[in-house]
Amino acid sequence: MKSAAKAQPPASVKEDAGWQQFPKFEEILMSEAPAPVLAKVEKTCRLLNDVIQSGSEADKARAQSAMTAYGRSLDLLRLLTQLRDKAAAQK
Repeated sequence: MKSAAKAQPPASVKEDAGWQQFPKFEEILMSEAPAPVLAKVEKTCRLLNDVIQSGSEADKARAQSAMTAYGRSLDLLRLLTQLRDKAAAQK
C-alpha cells in the first residue's frame, strides 16, 4: 500500500535545487509587476554601495559579494519573467 505522503527523493538528490521550493520567489513571479521587490533591492544596493565606498576592507568585501548576489538574482528574475511572459503569450 502506498503512503499518502509525498515520496521523498534520496538525500543526494534532495540537495539539488530542483527538489526545493521557493515560495517567495514563486509569489514574486506570479505577480504582474514585482516593483515592490525591485524597490527593496534597489534600496539595499544603495546601502551596500555606501559600505563599498566607505566601509572597512572586510565590510567592503562582504558588501561587494552581496552586491554580486543581488545582481545575479535580478538577472534570474528578469530571465524567469521573460520566460513566464513568453509562455503566457503562447497560450
